[in-house]
Amino acid sequence: MKKETNKNSTKLSFPVSNGRRVLILIVSIAIFAMGLAYMNGSITYKAHSKPLDATISPSNNLPIFYTPPNPLPLAPPGTLIRYETVTGISGVPSGSTLYRILYHSRSVTGADIADSGFVVVPGGTAPSGGFPVMTIAHGTTGVADICAPSLFSPAVGGSSISSPYLTDGFVVAAADYQGLGTPGLHQYLLGESEGRAVLDAARAARQLPGVITSSKLIILGHSQGGHAALFAGEIAPSYAPEFDVLGVVAEAPATNLSVIISVAPTPYLPSGARSFVMLAAWTWQSAYPNLPISDILTPTGQEVASKLVNNVCDGNFDSDLANFTNAELFTPNVSSDPLVMDYARLNDPGRVKTLAPILVVQGTADTTVPKFLTDGYVTNFACPIGDTIDYLYYTGANHNTVLTSAFADIQSWIAARLSGATPPTTCGLPGDSTAGT
Repeated sequence: MKKETNKNSTKLSFPVSNGRRVLILIVSIAIFAMGLAYMNGSITYKAHSKPLDATISPSNNLPIFYTPPNPLPLAPPGTLIRYETVTGISGVPSGSTLYRILYHSRSVTGADIADSGFVVVPGGTAPSGGFPVMTIAHGTTGVADICAPSLFSPAVGGSSISSPYLTDGFVVAAADYQGLGTPGLHQYLLGESEGRAVLDAARAARQLPGVITSSKLIILGHSQGGHAALFAGEIAPSYAPEFDVLGVVAEAPATNLSVIISVAPTPYLPSGARSFVMLAAWTWQSAYPNLPISDILTPTGQEVASKLVNNVCDGNFDSDLANFTNAELFTPNVSSDPLVMDYARLNDPGRVKTLAPILVVQGTADTTVPKFLTDGYVTNFACPIGDTIDYLYYTGANHNTVLTSAFADIQSWIAARLSGATPPTTCGLPGDSTAGT
């Protein structure tokens, strides 16, 4: 299946424009703690550490910056461990400062872990009350350490950032996610892990030297990042209650993972989806010790995954799977395995009410996350559970071009949330959606 690319995308593209192709999802069978002690209002933080150099660690061939203290001293989630300024990256607005950050987060088991990411701080004086924060969740880059977006490395596309949101007056935080760059395996499409990383990156951003922020937060993500953004919105009231989450924006989000996994061994799973299912199957074993890898991958599938998963950025190795059938890679009757399906449903967004309003944007020509799948999330989960959701579709837009097609609507929607306007909802309209402008 042909990859969808958009070289002119204005969305925060990290350096991974081809790496955002999460889940070429199903064909026509579808189915549809410790809290960080923040003060309310604006905050100025002192730096927690001095910038470090880029010395390479012999253990993982990454800058020593990504190696956390060992043992890692226990600290509240979102606590900044260290930071460093990054220069030479194109796309950073004049006067803004780009930081690489390492910060405390929590795994799905509650363990204190170190996550990495980056932050862009606007130049000039903060407005009264401080800069609002936008935390942006990236699409699929892979699960190997070298696939961390904050490295700005050739492995994930080069040294550039491109996003109009960087000039919209936000402190912009971007998590790498657990295990990308830092110790441990990245747990791909594990909703709570992603959501915690995204929220804790926003917390850490507020502790950078001289940064003055308000508690206002916008959460935004595309593809895998849309999945992460939806989960961050769901857990924010309990996990990060110090934030005033004004809204969640999910662009072509990965949803209904339980549907995808249920058809993995069948001909109904397109060949282009297999690498993404394999990523999830291989990495979930680290989060769920009672879930044997053999419950999802056959011995052949396990052998293939062991050679590919930790060595490919972009997360897509479909060409390497071309000589294998789905039945050779994925365990038969996975859909009737209660343990697999319980964990898959646990990572389906839309099963917990989100208190903040949600904007979902979707292209009708998307073959990576097909529209019918997003329709199902909105109609079968988000609207019935009581979410305030505005679902806009864009005729002819694909998985990447929807970012430009929807940008004006997204920017207007975010501005309305900042102004305090009543959020719209499309629930109850035909298809629970409306065409974007």
